[in-house]
Amino acid sequence: MDTMKVETIGKEIVKPSAITPNDLPPLQLSIMDIIMPPVYTVAFLFYTKDDLISQEQTSPTLKTSLSEILTKFHPLAGRVNGVTIDSNDEGAVFVEARVDNCNLSSFLRSPDTESLKQLLPVDDEPAPTWPLLLVQATYFQCGGMAIGLCISHKLADATSLSIFLQAWAATARGESDSVASPDFASTKLYPPANGAIKTPGEDQVRKRRSVTKRFVFEASKIEKLRNKVSSDVVPRPTRVQSVTSLIWKCVVTASTDTIREKALFQPANLRPKIPSLLSENQIGNLFFSTVTWDRKAGVDIVETVKELQKRAEELSGLVQHEEGSSMTIGTRLFGEIINSKFNYELHDMHAVTSWCKIPFYKACFGWGSPVWVAGDVFPITDNKTVLIDSKDGQGIEAWVTLYQENMLLFEQSTELLVFASPNPSVLI
Repeated sequence: MDTMKVETIGKEIVKPSAITPNDLPPLQLSIMDIIMPPVYTVAFLFYTKDDLISQEQTSPTLKTSLSEILTKFHPLAGRVNGVTIDSNDEGAVFVEARVDNCNLSSFLRSPDTESLKQLLPVDDEPAPTWPLLLVQATYFQCGGMAIGLCISHKLADATSLSIFLQAWAATARGESDSVASPDFASTKLYPPANGAIKTPGEDQVRKRRSVTKRFVFEASKIEKLRNKVSSDVVPRPTRVQSVTSLIWKCVVTASTDTIREKALFQPANLRPKIPSLLSENQIGNLFFSTVTWDRKAGVDIVETVKELQKRAEELSGLVQHEEGSSMTIGTRLFGEIINSKFNYELHDMHAVTSWCKIPFYKACFGWGSPVWVAGDVFPITDNKTVLIDSKDGQGIEAWVTLYQENMLLFEQSTELLVFASPNPSVLI
């Protein structure tokens, strides 16, 4: 396939359809929000040709519904001001683009990170204080389209992004009455931020060249992996636990640094774990990362699964609470982060974050569900894997980011390739 050429054909600021009241207090960011790196949480959604998809019809629908939904999600149209968000209706950015030298099926034959970047309305630079929300609608010559959605990570984790996406899609379908009001209050869990906090390791970001590659685990291969790991003493692991354990082993094995101890971070969505305190529509960075060490003695998949299961049990214990003690839980959880033994100067970190079971494939704007979804943060951060469901809901796609020299070894791992296919075509 020739290099895809994306041409921007329009850019405008979309503001809430109703003015946000001037007396609304600024949104206080939590301590977890403020330590997020200056990146966007992003999703790519691809739709095949439909009689309802045309630039003339689709873009007005997207912009009008975006303006309408921003009245409920008004902080996304605001600006970061220190440790708060001013809901000043500065608006979101909406970009229209087209691709004339490539159809959607050709693009999906071998999707890669560099091509995906062209479908986002942001540069490869740290996210600024504004805009907090950007959208790019890209139209392919075949009639298909892609929607690239970016929300500042200071405001939104992957679940938050999905909450907004589903609400926006429902509004585009004319079902705005069914959209529940979001709850922008991550300080219900974590303590409020103050200006003295510095992002951990922020001066270590992007000092070496990293690459991101896609590996797909089909449902049948995941079942084989789960069966390989489970035994009388190891409960059957989840899909995510089994895939995470294999990736972690291959990451450690591929590392060219054999001296520094390595830590696996695994963020867990806290909303379903504390349902009496956190609503399904809670917006913010409402997760907690458990830490598993490699113990310098190499990594065994079975042992890693056991450790992940143990960390999950420990997290369940940490969030046990009395009614009304959410701040106590958040303080205790953040204390675990502060008191962890991890040090950016001494240790290597790899984060495996799961977007599985987040309903991105239900994002129907009125012209059908997406045929493929991808997600990550942007600019892309080092040493990270994002797991996201395949369209069938059973397989898993892993977007792995490693230093270039480590990726050369990782992608040749025979153990990995037994279970994963490197960047197969997306069938539509």
